Amino acid sequence: MSAPTIVEPTPAERVRTVAAVPHAAVLVADGYEPITLALHHVLGDRLVVSVPDDAPWLEGARAMVEINDISPLALRERTRSLVWLSGRLSEVADGAALAARVAVENPLEALLDVGNGARLLVMPIESAVLADTAGAASVSGSELAEAQPDPFAGYESAWLAHVESGHPEMVGQLARRLPGRLRNHRVRLLGIDRFGIRLRAEHHELSDVDVRLNFQQPAGDMAALQRGIRILLGCPFLNGLRAG
Repeated sequence: MSAPTIVEPTPAERVRTVAAVPHAAVLVADGYEPITLALHHVLGDRLVVSVPDDAPWLEGARAMVEINDISPLALRERTRSLVWLSGRLSEVADGAALAARVAVENPLEALLDVGNGARLLVMPIESAVLADTAGAASVSGSELAEAQPDPFAGYESAWLAHVESGHPEMVGQLARRLPGRLRNHRVRLLGIDRFGIRLRAEHHELSDVDVRLNFQQPAGDMAALQRGIRILLGCPFLNGLRAG
């Protein structure tokens, strides 16, 4: 029996993708006030976070980090998904060395503050939960360690904003692929990943509906991503595209 065709990111990949982008995040530890995080990064099966130097000493505290995946576009409901990562915190003895390791994968500007007003904490991830309009899924720390963020995560926000402001006709072309019952909704871009484009159909009376339009095959590089977009748009110059 052949393996089932994968048509969208796994929950573990989606958690890794959300955590790879500097979305709003809050740390809640037992017995302490919530702390807004300037930095969060998944390193293998561990979460690295930055807290202000004047934050309480949190060695051994059980904690949960909530990451709010917020759309860069002004949707009616801008939260696309929520991620909760749970585990027990450890203080870091050599914050500079850990910051350098994180920078190799994700050169975040907030890393410059480590040792100069901020310190790093590490939390081995015992469990993760992803929730969106379709429901919720649980992910283990080992599944996260094996997963990778979407290769276009760092490109998504700029692409969504570019199409929204400069090429609204593309959204209309994509909307024609939606079921007829959604034609009287306001269709907005929701996201893009290696598997396809996500749209949100907004209605002034009904609940929003999220729909995925898949590429013919997952995109492994920028050329393949552009080709997949052109096919979804029904580009008349498709035959002139060279295979990547």
